[in-house]
Amino acid sequence: MNLLEEIIDEHFLSSDKEELLLLFNKYDIQNIISKSALQLRNQLQSALVSNNGVPLTAITTTSSNFLITVNNQIVKIPNPEEKLQVQQAIAQIGLRILLSIIKLFPEEATDIFDSVKQSLEITSEIFGYNYKDIDDLLMFDEFTELTKTLTGIKFANEIQKVKTKNVDSLIWTKKVPLGYLTTELKKRKWIKSQNEFSKLFNNPSAKLKVHWDIKFKYELAHLLLRLKDEDFIRPRKGFFKVAEKYIVDFSEHELTKNSLKKISSKISNEPSEYINIIKKVDEILKVIT
Repeated sequence: MNLLEEIIDEHFLSSDKEELLLLFNKYDIQNIISKSALQLRNQLQSALVSNNGVPLTAITTTSSNFLITVNNQIVKIPNPEEKLQVQQAIAQIGLRILLSIIKLFPEEATDIFDSVKQSLEITSEIFGYNYKDIDDLLMFDEFTELTKTLTGIKFANEIQKVKTKNVDSLIWTKKVPLGYLTTELKKRKWIKSQNEFSKLFNNPSAKLKVHWDIKFKYELAHLLLRLKDEDFIRPRKGFFKVAEKYIVDFSEHELTKNSLKKISSKISNEPSEYINIIKKVDEILKVIT
């Protein structure tokens, strides 16, 4: 059973389920809903792992994209009764997914609803949709009572909330073996030891020192940013702080606090000034991927 079928099975009467699925298949809507729901779940999981906060951007972006994609299909339905039936069903499914997410963030329920409403309203204005119809279908004014009565068990259970903790190590996501990266760094003589650098990603001890040639400090800052952006390392926040905690130069001098983040910002804001550094890092990423 796919995600859409699970949602329908949990929230709709038995007599309606088969008819809904037939209609969704008939107008090529089932895949749209399933893909959007799955995409949102993945975005939520990623956001929760990285910063442990309510991922408003992921929620509002998916909501707007969902509205646009679904509406493109609905306008093609020639039968007015079937069109209304599909609209009502989609609205209820979307609302139930949203309420399931809110179960994960009960204290931010109002912020989530307000952000989604604003996002849908802006999208409607841009694309010429009638927002009042959307608001009426989703019954936003009744969300407080619905939050209390709907369980959202199946969807919410698939997204595990991460406990807040201090970030003190990096995680290698294993997109490729870590040795691919350390080999390239050692070959360029940026690091003193492959084994030493690898310990950054394995619950490092407080006494760990990872030696990096300070001449390549700018390369280090940009490399960390790119590894984060390409999902080679996590968390997505605090990774510079972890690096500065353990990395020292070949003379045992520690890095200045926040220096890597500042360097990375300079490179990102003025890429034309750091073409060679960007090129070096790009070459490494090209090799390891």
